Amino acid sequence: MIEARKKIKECCDLLLEKINIAGISGDTEDQINAIEKSARLQQLVVPVVGAFSSGKSTMINKLLGTSTLPVDITPETSLAAELHYSPENFIEAVKENEEIDRYGINEIKTLTENAAKYLYAKIYMNNERLLEIEPLVLVDMPGFDSPLDIHNKAIMAYLDRGCYYIVLSSVEEGTITKSLERRLREIEGYGRDFSLFISKANLRPKEAVDKLVSHFQGQITDIFQSKAPVVPFGNSADEILKCLKNMDINKVFLKIYRGWLLEICGDIITEINLQISASKKDAETVRLAVKEMENSIEKLRKKADSDLDSMKNRYSVSLVNDMVTEVGGALESSLEELTGIAITGNKDELNRRLNEIVRVALTSSIQEKLGDITRQISVDFSESLQDLDRVMKDLELDENYLSNITGKVEATLTMLNGLTSNNVPAMDNFYENAEPLQIESQVTEKAAKFAAIKPYLNMGYKAASAGGLATVTINPILGIIILFLPEIIGGLAKLFAGDPKEKQKEKVRSMLSVEVFPSIKRKLREEIPGVLNEQVKVMIQNVGEQYEEQLKKQSQAINSQIALKSGSIEESEAKLKKLNNVLADVKKIDGEIRAWEK
Repeated sequence: MIEARKKIKECCDLLLEKINIAGISGDTEDQINAIEKSARLQQLVVPVVGAFSSGKSTMINKLLGTSTLPVDITPETSLAAELHYSPENFIEAVKENEEIDRYGINEIKTLTENAAKYLYAKIYMNNERLLEIEPLVLVDMPGFDSPLDIHNKAIMAYLDRGCYYIVLSSVEEGTITKSLERRLREIEGYGRDFSLFISKANLRPKEAVDKLVSHFQGQITDIFQSKAPVVPFGNSADEILKCLKNMDINKVFLKIYRGWLLEICGDIITEINLQISASKKDAETVRLAVKEMENSIEKLRKKADSDLDSMKNRYSVSLVNDMVTEVGGALESSLEELTGIAITGNKDELNRRLNEIVRVALTSSIQEKLGDITRQISVDFSESLQDLDRVMKDLELDENYLSNITGKVEATLTMLNGLTSNNVPAMDNFYENAEPLQIESQVTEKAAKFAAIKPYLNMGYKAASAGGLATVTINPILGIIILFLPEIIGGLAKLFAGDPKEKQKEKVRSMLSVEVFPSIKRKLREEIPGVLNEQVKVMIQNVGEQYEEQLKKQSQAINSQIALKSGSIEESEAKLKKLNNVLADVKKIDGEIRAWEK
Protein backbone atom coordinates (compact mmCIF):
# COMPACT_ATOMS: atom_id res chain seq x y z
CA MET A 1 0.00 0.00 0.00
CA ILE A 2 1.44 3.40 -0.94
CA GLU A 3 1.98 5.79 1.96
CA ALA A 4 -0.87 8.12 0.93
CA ARG A 5 -3.45 5.31 0.92
CA LYS A 6 -2.33 4.33 4.40
CA LYS A 7 -2.48 7.93 5.62
CA ILE A 8 -6.00 8.48 4.26
CA LYS A 9 -7.23 5.20 5.77
CA GLU A 10 -5.80 6.09 9.18
CA CYS A 11 -7.38 9.53 8.97
CA CYS A 12 -10.79 8.06 8.08
CA ASP A 13 -10.57 5.48 10.88
CA LEU A 14 -9.79 8.22 13.41
CA LEU A 15 -12.67 10.41 12.22
CA LEU A 16 -15.09 7.47 12.42
CA GLU A 17 -13.95 6.82 15.98
CA LYS A 18 -14.42 10.48 16.95
CA ILE A 19 -17.89 10.91 15.45
CA ASN A 20 -18.99 7.71 17.17
CA ILE A 21 -17.92 9.17 20.54
CA ALA A 22 -19.67 12.47 19.73
CA GLY A 23 -22.85 10.72 18.61
CA ILE A 24 -22.60 11.96 15.01
CA SER A 25 -23.65 9.48 12.32
CA GLY A 26 -25.78 9.43 9.17
CA ASP A 27 -24.39 11.36 6.20
CA THR A 28 -21.06 12.21 7.83
CA GLU A 29 -20.33 8.57 8.54
CA ASP A 30 -21.33 7.60 5.00
CA GLN A 31 -19.01 10.21 3.48
CA ILE A 32 -16.03 9.08 5.54
CA ASN A 33 -16.65 5.46 4.53
CA ALA A 34 -16.93 6.56 0.87
CA ILE A 35 -13.57 8.33 1.05
CA GLU A 36 -11.87 5.31 2.61
CA LYS A 37 -13.28 3.00 -0.05
CA SER A 38 -12.40 5.38 -2.87
CA ALA A 39 -8.80 5.79 -1.66
CA ARG A 40 -8.45 2.02 -1.35
CA LEU A 41 -9.54 1.50 -4.98
CA GLN A 42 -8.27 4.73 -6.55
CA GLN A 43 -6.05 4.46 -9.60
CA LEU A 44 -4.22 7.38 -11.15
CA VAL A 45 -4.89 7.76 -14.86
CA VAL A 46 -2.06 9.01 -17.07
CA PRO A 47 -3.31 9.61 -20.64
CA VAL A 48 -0.71 9.41 -23.41
CA VAL A 49 -1.81 11.95 -26.01
CA GLY A 50 -0.61 13.22 -29.36
CA ALA A 51 -1.41 13.40 -33.05
CA PHE A 52 -2.07 10.23 -35.04
CA SER A 53 1.18 8.38 -35.75
CA SER A 54 3.11 10.46 -33.19
CA GLY A 55 4.41 7.26 -31.61
CA LYS A 56 2.13 6.78 -28.59
CA SER A 57 1.68 3.02 -29.01
CA THR A 58 5.36 2.58 -29.86
CA MET A 59 6.34 4.39 -26.66
CA ILE A 60 4.03 2.24 -24.51
CA ASN A 61 5.23 -0.97 -26.19
CA LYS A 62 8.83 0.05 -25.45
CA LEU A 63 7.90 0.64 -21.83
CA LEU A 64 6.16 -2.74 -21.54
CA GLY A 65 8.85 -4.59 -23.44
CA THR A 66 6.18 -6.13 -25.68
CA SER A 67 4.44 -5.48 -28.99
CA THR A 68 0.94 -5.78 -27.55
CA LEU A 69 -0.40 -2.47 -28.85
CA PRO A 70 -0.70 -2.39 -32.65
CA VAL A 71 1.23 0.47 -34.23
CA ASP A 72 -0.06 0.18 -37.79
CA ILE A 73 -3.71 1.01 -37.12
CA THR A 74 -5.61 3.68 -39.01
CA PRO A 75 -7.34 6.64 -37.34
CA GLU A 76 -10.66 4.86 -37.86
CA THR A 77 -9.53 1.84 -35.80
CA SER A 78 -8.05 3.75 -32.86
CA LEU A 79 -9.56 3.36 -29.41
CA ALA A 80 -8.69 4.69 -25.96
CA ALA A 81 -7.05 1.78 -24.14
CA GLU A 82 -6.25 1.61 -20.41
CA LEU A 83 -3.36 -0.64 -19.36
CA HIS A 84 -3.82 -2.48 -16.04
CA TYR A 85 -1.66 -5.04 -14.29
CA SER A 86 -3.28 -8.44 -13.81
CA PRO A 87 -1.99 -12.01 -13.32
CA GLU A 88 -4.30 -12.95 -16.23
CA ASN A 89 -4.12 -11.52 -19.76
CA PHE A 90 -7.43 -10.32 -21.25
CA ILE A 91 -9.24 -7.27 -22.63
CA GLU A 92 -12.54 -5.66 -21.64
CA ALA A 93 -14.15 -3.43 -24.28
CA VAL A 94 -16.72 -1.05 -22.78
CA LYS A 95 -19.77 0.01 -24.81
CA GLU A 96 -21.77 3.23 -24.47
CA ASN A 97 -24.47 1.39 -22.50
CA GLU A 98 -21.73 0.13 -20.12
CA GLU A 99 -21.95 -3.43 -21.41
CA ILE A 100 -18.60 -5.19 -21.65
CA ASP A 101 -17.28 -7.52 -24.36
CA ARG A 102 -14.31 -9.67 -23.40
CA TYR A 103 -11.43 -10.39 -25.79
CA GLY A 104 -8.30 -12.46 -25.53
CA ILE A 105 -5.05 -10.49 -25.50
CA ASN A 106 -4.22 -11.96 -28.93
CA GLU A 107 -7.49 -10.56 -30.32
CA ILE A 108 -6.49 -6.93 -30.08
CA LYS A 109 -6.52 -6.56 -33.86
CA THR A 110 -10.12 -7.73 -33.91
CA LEU A 111 -10.91 -5.20 -31.19
CA THR A 112 -9.44 -2.30 -33.14
CA GLU A 113 -11.40 -3.31 -36.24
CA ASN A 114 -14.55 -2.92 -34.12
CA ALA A 115 -13.37 0.26 -32.38
CA ALA A 116 -16.45 2.26 -33.38
CA LYS A 117 -18.63 0.00 -31.17
CA TYR A 118 -16.84 0.96 -27.95
CA LEU A 119 -16.12 3.92 -25.69
CA TYR A 120 -12.79 2.57 -24.49
CA ALA A 121 -10.98 -0.67 -23.64
CA LYS A 122 -9.21 -2.01 -20.57
CA ILE A 123 -6.20 -4.19 -21.34
CA TYR A 124 -5.16 -6.43 -18.44
CA MET A 125 -1.64 -7.82 -18.68
CA ASN A 126 0.72 -9.86 -16.54
CA ASN A 127 3.50 -7.36 -17.09
CA GLU A 128 6.11 -6.43 -14.47
CA ARG A 129 6.37 -2.83 -15.71
CA LEU A 130 2.64 -2.28 -15.14
CA LEU A 131 3.02 -3.72 -11.65
CA GLU A 132 6.05 -1.52 -11.11
CA ILE A 133 4.22 1.73 -11.90
CA GLU A 134 0.99 0.97 -10.00
CA PRO A 135 -1.29 2.73 -9.08
CA LEU A 136 -0.59 4.60 -12.34
CA VAL A 137 -2.72 3.48 -15.28
CA LEU A 138 -1.46 4.50 -18.72
CA VAL A 139 -4.09 5.25 -21.36
CA ASP A 140 -3.20 5.02 -25.03
CA MET A 141 -5.45 7.74 -26.44
CA PRO A 142 -6.71 8.05 -30.04
CA GLY A 143 -4.77 10.55 -32.11
CA PHE A 144 -5.89 14.17 -32.30
CA ASP A 145 -6.79 13.59 -35.93
CA SER A 146 -8.94 10.49 -35.37
CA PRO A 147 -12.52 10.67 -36.65
CA LEU A 148 -14.65 13.00 -34.53
CA ASP A 149 -16.87 10.32 -33.03
CA ILE A 150 -13.91 8.24 -31.77
CA HIS A 151 -11.94 11.27 -30.64
CA ASN A 152 -14.86 12.87 -28.78
CA LYS A 153 -15.67 9.61 -26.99
CA ALA A 154 -12.11 9.57 -25.64
CA ILE A 155 -12.19 13.25 -24.70
CA MET A 156 -15.43 12.87 -22.77
CA ALA A 157 -14.24 9.73 -21.01
CA TYR A 158 -10.88 11.16 -19.93
CA LEU A 159 -11.18 14.97 -20.08
CA ASP A 160 -10.76 15.44 -16.33
CA ARG A 161 -9.72 11.95 -15.20
CA GLY A 162 -6.05 12.31 -16.00
CA CYS A 163 -3.88 13.16 -12.99
CA TYR A 164 -0.86 13.73 -15.25
CA TYR A 165 -0.40 13.75 -19.04
CA ILE A 166 2.30 12.35 -21.28
CA VAL A 167 2.19 14.44 -24.47
CA LEU A 168 3.96 13.40 -27.67
CA SER A 169 5.03 15.55 -30.59
CA SER A 170 7.05 14.03 -33.41
CA VAL A 171 10.41 15.46 -34.50
CA GLU A 172 8.72 15.79 -37.88
CA GLU A 173 6.39 18.48 -36.44
CA GLY A 174 9.36 20.60 -35.37
CA THR A 175 7.25 22.95 -33.25
CA ILE A 176 4.23 23.21 -30.97
CA THR A 177 1.41 23.42 -33.48
CA LYS A 178 -1.74 25.46 -32.87
CA SER A 179 -3.66 22.24 -32.33
CA LEU A 180 -1.17 20.95 -29.76
CA GLU A 181 -1.14 24.35 -28.04
CA ARG A 182 -4.91 24.12 -27.56
CA ARG A 183 -4.59 20.60 -26.09
CA LEU A 184 -1.96 21.80 -23.65
CA ARG A 185 -4.15 24.74 -22.64
CA GLU A 186 -6.98 22.30 -22.01
CA ILE A 187 -4.73 20.15 -19.79
CA GLU A 188 -3.47 23.23 -17.96
CA GLY A 189 -7.03 24.50 -17.54
CA TYR A 190 -7.82 21.45 -15.41
CA GLY A 191 -4.80 22.10 -13.20
CA ARG A 192 -2.88 19.09 -14.50
CA ASP A 193 0.85 18.83 -15.14
CA PHE A 194 2.42 17.24 -18.22
CA SER A 195 5.69 16.15 -19.78
CA LEU A 196 6.28 16.74 -23.48
CA PHE A 197 8.16 13.96 -25.27
CA ILE A 198 9.67 14.55 -28.69
CA SER A 199 9.09 11.18 -30.33
CA LYS A 200 11.05 9.56 -33.15
CA ALA A 201 14.19 11.33 -31.91
CA ASN A 202 16.25 8.44 -33.29
CA LEU A 203 15.41 9.69 -36.81
CA ARG A 204 17.46 12.88 -36.35
CA PRO A 205 21.07 13.60 -35.38
CA LYS A 206 21.58 14.36 -31.68
CA GLU A 207 22.53 17.96 -32.39
CA ALA A 208 19.29 18.57 -34.29
CA VAL A 209 17.26 16.89 -31.52
CA ASP A 210 18.95 19.04 -28.87
CA LYS A 211 17.98 22.18 -30.82
CA LEU A 212 14.39 20.93 -31.04
CA VAL A 213 14.29 20.29 -27.28
CA SER A 214 15.50 23.84 -26.65
CA HIS A 215 12.94 25.24 -29.11
CA PHE A 216 10.02 23.32 -27.56
CA GLN A 217 11.13 24.29 -24.05
CA GLY A 218 11.20 27.94 -25.06
CA GLN A 219 7.72 27.71 -26.54
CA ILE A 220 6.31 26.11 -23.38
CA THR A 221 7.90 28.82 -21.25
CA ASP A 222 6.64 31.63 -23.49
CA ILE A 223 3.12 30.30 -24.08
CA PHE A 224 2.33 28.69 -20.73
CA GLN A 225 4.90 30.16 -18.31
CA SER A 226 5.46 26.51 -17.45
CA LYS A 227 8.53 24.50 -16.54
CA ALA A 228 7.10 21.27 -17.95
CA PRO A 229 9.97 19.02 -19.04
CA VAL A 230 10.71 18.41 -22.71
CA VAL A 231 12.28 14.98 -23.25
CA PRO A 232 13.55 13.32 -26.47
CA PHE A 233 12.29 9.77 -27.02
CA GLY A 234 13.83 7.33 -29.45
CA ASN A 235 14.26 3.59 -28.93
CA SER A 236 14.72 3.47 -25.16
CA ALA A 237 11.99 3.32 -22.52
CA ASP A 238 14.30 4.74 -19.85
CA GLU A 239 13.05 8.33 -20.08
CA ILE A 240 9.34 7.49 -19.95
CA LEU A 241 9.93 5.13 -17.02
CA LYS A 242 11.97 7.80 -15.23
CA CYS A 243 9.17 10.32 -15.81
CA LEU A 244 6.54 8.00 -14.31
CA LYS A 245 8.72 7.04 -11.35
CA ASN A 246 9.50 10.70 -10.64
CA MET A 247 5.81 11.49 -10.25
CA ASP A 248 4.99 12.22 -6.61
CA ILE A 249 2.15 9.70 -6.36
CA ASN A 250 1.61 10.39 -2.67
CA LYS A 251 1.22 14.10 -3.35
CA VAL A 252 -1.32 13.43 -6.11
CA PHE A 253 -3.30 11.10 -3.85
CA LEU A 254 -3.37 13.50 -0.93
CA LYS A 255 -4.39 16.36 -3.23
CA ILE A 256 -7.43 14.38 -4.40
CA TYR A 257 -8.73 13.76 -0.87
CA ARG A 258 -7.42 16.71 1.12
CA GLY A 259 -10.24 19.14 0.39
CA TRP A 260 -12.99 16.60 0.99
CA LEU A 261 -11.53 15.51 4.33
CA LEU A 262 -11.18 19.13 5.43
CA GLU A 263 -14.85 19.69 4.60
CA ILE A 264 -15.82 16.72 6.76
CA CYS A 265 -13.60 17.91 9.63
CA GLY A 266 -15.26 21.32 9.36
CA ASP A 267 -18.71 19.75 9.56
CA ILE A 268 -17.75 17.67 12.61
CA ILE A 269 -16.24 20.70 14.37
CA THR A 270 -19.38 22.76 13.67
CA GLU A 271 -21.68 20.03 14.96
CA ILE A 272 -19.64 19.52 18.14
CA ASN A 273 -19.48 23.26 18.78
CA LEU A 274 -23.25 23.46 18.43
CA GLN A 275 -23.68 20.56 20.85
CA ILE A 276 -21.40 22.27 23.36
CA SER A 277 -23.21 25.60 22.99
CA ALA A 278 -26.60 23.92 23.28
CA SER A 279 -25.54 22.00 26.38
CA LYS A 280 -25.13 25.30 28.19
CA LYS A 281 -28.66 26.50 27.35
CA ASP A 282 -31.99 25.52 28.82
CA ALA A 283 -34.17 23.02 26.98
CA GLU A 284 -36.65 25.66 25.79
CA THR A 285 -33.88 27.72 24.19
CA VAL A 286 -32.60 24.64 22.40
CA ARG A 287 -36.10 23.77 21.17
CA LEU A 288 -36.51 27.30 19.81
CA ALA A 289 -33.33 26.95 17.74
CA VAL A 290 -34.42 23.55 16.40
CA LYS A 291 -37.86 24.93 15.51
CA GLU A 292 -36.31 27.83 13.59
CA MET A 293 -34.09 25.38 11.69
CA GLU A 294 -37.18 23.40 10.69
CA ASN A 295 -38.84 26.63 9.54
CA SER A 296 -35.76 27.55 7.54
CA ILE A 297 -35.76 24.21 5.76
CA GLU A 298 -39.34 24.88 4.67
CA LYS A 299 -38.39 28.39 3.50
CA LEU A 300 -35.52 26.96 1.44
CA ARG A 301 -37.87 24.49 -0.23
CA LYS A 302 -40.40 27.20 -1.06
CA LYS A 303 -37.69 29.43 -2.50
CA ALA A 304 -36.37 26.59 -4.64
CA ASP A 305 -39.90 26.03 -6.00
CA SER A 306 -41.04 29.63 -6.43
CA ASP A 307 -37.83 31.29 -7.65
CA LEU A 308 -36.39 28.44 -9.71
CA ASP A 309 -37.31 29.79 -13.14
CA SER A 310 -36.24 33.36 -12.44
CA MET A 311 -32.88 32.28 -10.98
CA LYS A 312 -32.32 29.75 -13.75
CA ASN A 313 -32.92 32.30 -16.51
CA ARG A 314 -30.91 35.01 -14.79
CA TYR A 315 -27.78 32.90 -14.45
CA SER A 316 -27.93 30.95 -17.70
CA VAL A 317 -28.46 34.03 -19.92
CA SER A 318 -25.24 35.66 -18.70
CA LEU A 319 -23.33 32.39 -19.05
CA VAL A 320 -24.52 31.82 -22.63
CA ASN A 321 -23.43 35.35 -23.60
CA ASP A 322 -19.98 34.82 -22.09
CA MET A 323 -19.60 31.44 -23.76
CA VAL A 324 -20.55 32.70 -27.21
CA THR A 325 -18.21 35.67 -26.87
CA GLU A 326 -15.32 33.36 -25.89
CA VAL A 327 -16.02 31.06 -28.85
CA GLY A 328 -16.26 33.99 -31.27
CA GLY A 329 -12.89 35.35 -30.16
CA ALA A 330 -11.25 31.92 -30.41
CA LEU A 331 -12.59 31.39 -33.94
CA GLU A 332 -11.47 34.81 -35.18
CA SER A 333 -7.97 34.31 -33.77
CA SER A 334 -7.78 30.99 -35.66
CA LEU A 335 -9.04 32.39 -39.00
CA GLU A 336 -5.78 31.93 -40.94
CA GLU A 337 -5.29 28.41 -39.59
CA LEU A 338 -8.83 27.38 -40.55
CA THR A 339 -8.55 29.04 -43.97
CA GLY A 340 -5.45 27.00 -44.77
CA ILE A 341 -7.30 23.79 -43.90
CA ALA A 342 -10.48 24.74 -45.78
CA ILE A 343 -8.75 25.44 -49.10
CA THR A 344 -7.34 21.91 -49.10
CA GLY A 345 -10.91 20.61 -49.31
CA ASN A 346 -10.42 18.40 -46.23
CA LYS A 347 -13.83 18.77 -44.59
CA ASP A 348 -13.07 16.15 -41.92
CA GLU A 349 -10.00 18.04 -40.78
CA LEU A 350 -11.93 21.34 -40.78
CA ASN A 351 -14.62 19.65 -38.70
CA ARG A 352 -12.02 18.39 -36.24
CA ARG A 353 -10.28 21.74 -35.91
CA LEU A 354 -13.53 23.70 -35.44
CA ASN A 355 -14.66 21.14 -32.88
CA GLU A 356 -11.37 21.54 -31.03
CA ILE A 357 -11.42 25.35 -31.03
CA VAL A 358 -15.02 25.57 -29.88
CA ARG A 359 -14.58 22.89 -27.20
CA VAL A 360 -11.48 24.46 -25.65
CA ALA A 361 -13.12 27.91 -25.62
CA LEU A 362 -16.27 26.54 -23.99
CA THR A 363 -14.26 24.58 -21.43
CA SER A 364 -12.36 27.69 -20.41
CA SER A 365 -15.48 29.84 -20.20
CA ILE A 366 -17.54 27.34 -18.20
CA GLN A 367 -14.75 26.60 -15.73
CA GLU A 368 -14.32 30.30 -15.10
CA LYS A 369 -17.99 31.12 -14.63
CA LEU A 370 -19.57 28.16 -12.80
CA GLY A 371 -17.91 28.97 -9.49
CA ASP A 372 -19.21 32.54 -9.65
CA ILE A 373 -22.73 31.31 -10.40
CA THR A 374 -22.63 28.86 -7.49
CA ARG A 375 -21.68 31.71 -5.16
CA GLN A 376 -24.48 33.90 -6.49
CA ILE A 377 -27.03 31.12 -6.04
CA SER A 378 -25.80 30.61 -2.47
CA VAL A 379 -26.32 34.31 -1.73
CA ASP A 380 -29.87 34.04 -3.09
CA PHE A 381 -30.64 31.12 -0.80
CA SER A 382 -28.96 32.68 2.23
CA GLU A 383 -31.70 35.34 2.26
CA SER A 384 -34.07 32.61 3.45
CA LEU A 385 -31.88 32.07 6.53
CA GLN A 386 -31.84 35.63 7.89
CA ASP A 387 -34.32 34.80 10.67
CA LEU A 388 -32.34 31.71 11.67
CA ASP A 389 -29.14 33.77 11.72
CA ARG A 390 -30.74 36.22 14.16
CA VAL A 391 -31.98 33.39 16.38
CA MET A 392 -28.55 31.74 16.51
CA LYS A 393 -26.95 35.05 17.46
CA ASP A 394 -29.63 35.98 20.01
CA LEU A 395 -29.34 32.57 21.69
CA GLU A 396 -25.53 32.87 21.56
CA LEU A 397 -25.26 29.56 19.71
CA ASP A 398 -23.21 30.83 16.73
CA GLU A 399 -22.20 34.45 16.17
CA ASN A 400 -21.24 33.89 12.50
CA TYR A 401 -23.87 31.29 11.66
CA LEU A 402 -25.01 32.48 8.22
CA SER A 403 -21.56 33.19 6.81
CA ASN A 404 -20.26 29.87 8.15
CA ILE A 405 -23.01 27.72 6.66
CA THR A 406 -22.89 29.59 3.32
CA GLY A 407 -19.13 29.05 3.13
CA LYS A 408 -19.59 25.33 3.72
CA VAL A 409 -22.19 25.03 0.98
CA GLU A 410 -20.08 26.94 -1.55
CA ALA A 411 -16.96 24.92 -0.76
CA THR A 412 -18.80 21.64 -1.15
CA LEU A 413 -20.37 22.55 -4.49
CA THR A 414 -17.29 24.06 -6.10
CA MET A 415 -14.97 21.13 -5.39
CA LEU A 416 -14.26 19.64 -8.79
CA ASN A 417 -12.91 16.38 -7.47
CA GLY A 418 -15.93 15.19 -5.50
CA LEU A 419 -15.74 11.57 -4.40
CA THR A 420 -19.46 10.79 -4.35
CA SER A 421 -22.16 11.25 -6.96
CA ASN A 422 -24.21 13.65 -4.82
CA ASN A 423 -23.64 16.42 -7.34
CA VAL A 424 -24.58 14.30 -10.36
CA PRO A 425 -27.97 15.30 -11.77
CA ALA A 426 -30.42 12.53 -12.51
CA MET A 427 -30.69 13.48 -16.16
CA ASP A 428 -31.44 10.19 -17.92
CA ASN A 429 -35.18 10.74 -17.60
CA PHE A 430 -34.83 14.31 -18.81
CA TYR A 431 -33.19 13.20 -22.02
CA GLU A 432 -35.59 10.29 -22.43
CA ASN A 433 -38.47 12.77 -22.44
CA ALA A 434 -36.73 15.71 -24.09
CA GLU A 435 -37.75 17.11 -27.46
CA PRO A 436 -35.16 16.52 -30.18
CA LEU A 437 -32.71 19.41 -30.56
CA GLN A 438 -34.05 22.13 -32.82
CA ILE A 439 -31.92 21.71 -35.91
CA GLU A 440 -33.19 23.04 -39.23
CA SER A 441 -34.48 19.83 -40.77
CA GLN A 442 -37.45 17.51 -40.78
CA VAL A 443 -38.76 16.11 -37.50
CA THR A 444 -37.73 12.55 -38.34
CA GLU A 445 -34.22 13.72 -39.20
CA LYS A 446 -33.99 15.66 -35.94
CA ALA A 447 -35.01 12.61 -33.96
CA ALA A 448 -32.45 10.45 -35.73
CA LYS A 449 -29.68 12.96 -35.14
CA PHE A 450 -30.61 13.40 -31.51
CA ALA A 451 -30.49 9.63 -31.07
CA ALA A 452 -27.01 9.65 -32.57
CA ILE A 453 -25.60 12.08 -29.97
CA LYS A 454 -27.69 10.95 -26.97
CA PRO A 455 -24.93 8.60 -25.71
CA TYR A 456 -22.57 11.58 -25.57
CA LEU A 457 -25.09 13.55 -23.49
CA ASN A 458 -25.74 10.77 -21.00
CA MET A 459 -22.07 9.92 -20.79
CA GLY A 460 -21.27 13.41 -19.56
CA TYR A 461 -23.49 12.96 -16.55
CA LYS A 462 -22.20 9.48 -15.76
CA ALA A 463 -18.67 10.87 -15.64
CA ALA A 464 -19.60 13.76 -13.37
CA SER A 465 -18.50 12.20 -10.12
CA ALA A 466 -14.92 12.29 -11.38
CA GLY A 467 -15.05 15.56 -13.34
CA GLY A 468 -17.41 17.80 -11.43
CA LEU A 469 -19.92 20.35 -12.64
CA ALA A 470 -17.77 21.80 -15.40
CA THR A 471 -17.45 18.43 -17.13
CA VAL A 472 -21.13 17.72 -16.61
CA THR A 473 -22.02 20.91 -18.42
CA ILE A 474 -19.46 20.74 -21.21
CA ASN A 475 -20.24 17.24 -22.46
CA PRO A 476 -23.88 17.80 -23.43
CA ILE A 477 -22.82 21.00 -25.20
CA LEU A 478 -20.09 19.05 -27.00
CA GLY A 479 -22.82 16.69 -28.18
CA ILE A 480 -24.55 19.66 -29.78
CA ILE A 481 -21.32 20.71 -31.49
CA ILE A 482 -20.93 17.21 -32.93
CA LEU A 483 -24.40 17.57 -34.35
CA PHE A 484 -24.38 20.94 -36.05
CA LEU A 485 -20.80 21.60 -37.22
CA PRO A 486 -20.97 19.24 -40.24
CA GLU A 487 -24.17 20.99 -41.37
CA ILE A 488 -22.56 24.41 -41.18
CA ILE A 489 -19.37 23.62 -43.10
CA GLY A 490 -20.89 21.11 -45.51
CA GLY A 491 -20.01 21.95 -49.09
CA LEU A 492 -17.59 24.74 -48.15
CA ALA A 493 -14.62 23.24 -50.00
CA LYS A 494 -16.65 22.45 -53.11
CA LEU A 495 -17.91 26.05 -53.36
CA PHE A 496 -14.51 27.38 -54.36
CA ALA A 497 -13.02 24.45 -56.22
CA GLY A 498 -11.22 25.53 -59.36
CA ASP A 499 -10.48 29.12 -58.33
CA PRO A 500 -6.90 30.40 -58.44
CA LYS A 501 -5.26 29.69 -55.10
CA GLU A 502 -5.03 33.25 -53.75
CA LYS A 503 -8.57 34.12 -54.89
CA GLN A 504 -9.82 30.90 -53.33
CA LYS A 505 -8.04 31.72 -50.07
CA GLU A 506 -9.59 35.18 -49.94
CA LYS A 507 -13.08 33.84 -50.58
CA VAL A 508 -12.76 31.02 -48.05
CA ARG A 509 -11.45 33.43 -45.42
CA SER A 510 -14.43 35.68 -46.05
CA MET A 511 -16.84 32.74 -45.97
CA LEU A 512 -15.48 31.57 -42.63
CA SER A 513 -15.57 35.00 -41.05
CA VAL A 514 -18.87 36.23 -42.48
CA GLU A 515 -20.93 33.04 -42.64
CA VAL A 516 -19.43 30.07 -40.79
CA PHE A 517 -18.38 31.77 -37.54
CA PRO A 518 -21.68 33.66 -37.15
CA SER A 519 -23.55 30.41 -37.91
CA ILE A 520 -21.67 28.61 -35.13
CA LYS A 521 -22.36 31.40 -32.66
CA ARG A 522 -26.02 31.55 -33.69
CA LYS A 523 -26.40 27.80 -33.26
CA LEU A 524 -24.76 27.98 -29.84
CA ARG A 525 -27.20 30.70 -28.81
CA GLU A 526 -30.11 28.59 -30.05
CA GLU A 527 -29.10 25.23 -28.65
CA ILE A 528 -27.03 25.79 -25.51
CA PRO A 529 -29.74 27.45 -23.37
CA GLY A 530 -31.84 24.27 -23.25
CA VAL A 531 -28.95 22.18 -21.94
CA LEU A 532 -27.51 24.97 -19.81
CA ASN A 533 -30.84 25.93 -18.23
CA GLU A 534 -31.30 22.37 -17.09
CA GLN A 535 -27.79 22.27 -15.64
CA VAL A 536 -28.24 25.59 -13.82
CA LYS A 537 -31.54 24.24 -12.50
CA VAL A 538 -29.66 21.25 -11.10
CA MET A 539 -27.08 23.59 -9.54
CA ILE A 540 -29.86 25.59 -7.89
CA GLN A 541 -31.46 22.43 -6.56
CA ASN A 542 -28.08 21.21 -5.31
CA VAL A 543 -27.43 24.47 -3.44
CA GLY A 544 -30.84 24.19 -1.77
CA GLU A 545 -30.24 20.54 -0.90
CA GLN A 546 -26.81 21.32 0.55
CA TYR A 547 -28.27 24.04 2.78
CA GLU A 548 -31.01 21.65 3.85
CA GLU A 549 -28.50 18.89 4.60
CA GLN A 550 -26.39 21.23 6.71
CA LEU A 551 -29.47 22.39 8.65
CA LYS A 552 -30.59 18.82 9.30
CA LYS A 553 -27.14 17.85 10.63
CA GLN A 554 -26.99 20.89 12.88
CA SER A 555 -30.57 20.45 14.06
CA GLN A 556 -29.72 16.88 15.04
CA ALA A 557 -26.59 18.07 16.86
CA ILE A 558 -28.52 20.65 18.90
CA ASN A 559 -31.49 18.36 19.45
CA SER A 560 -29.25 15.65 20.90
CA GLN A 561 -28.70 17.88 23.93
CA ILE A 562 -32.40 18.05 24.90
CA ALA A 563 -32.39 14.47 26.20
CA LEU A 564 -29.38 15.24 28.37
CA LYS A 565 -31.26 18.05 30.09
CA SER A 566 -33.33 15.46 31.94
CA GLY A 567 -30.25 13.61 33.17
CA SER A 568 -28.05 14.32 36.16
CA ILE A 569 -25.54 17.13 36.33
CA GLU A 570 -22.76 14.53 36.46
CA GLU A 571 -23.96 12.94 33.21
CA SER A 572 -24.15 16.32 31.50
CA GLU A 573 -20.68 17.31 32.65
CA ALA A 574 -19.24 13.96 31.55
CA LYS A 575 -20.80 14.37 28.13
CA LEU A 576 -19.52 17.95 27.86
CA LYS A 577 -16.00 16.84 28.78
CA LYS A 578 -16.16 14.08 26.20
CA LEU A 579 -17.29 16.54 23.50
CA ASN A 580 -14.47 18.95 24.31
CA ASN A 581 -11.93 16.14 24.08
CA VAL A 582 -13.32 15.01 20.71
CA LEU A 583 -13.34 18.61 19.49
CA ALA A 584 -9.65 18.96 20.35
CA ASP A 585 -8.85 15.67 18.62
CA VAL A 586 -10.72 16.59 15.42
CA LYS A 587 -9.04 19.99 15.32
CA LYS A 588 -5.71 18.20 15.57
CA ILE A 589 -6.67 15.90 12.67
CA ASP A 590 -7.80 18.96 10.70
CA GLY A 591 -4.41 20.61 11.29
CA GLU A 592 -2.56 17.50 10.14
CA ILE A 593 -4.61 17.35 6.92
CA ARG A 594 -3.91 21.04 6.28
CA ALA A 595 -0.22 20.29 6.61
CA TRP A 596 -0.46 17.91 3.64
CA GLU A 597 1.16 19.68 0.72
CA LYS A 598 -1.45 21.40 -1.41
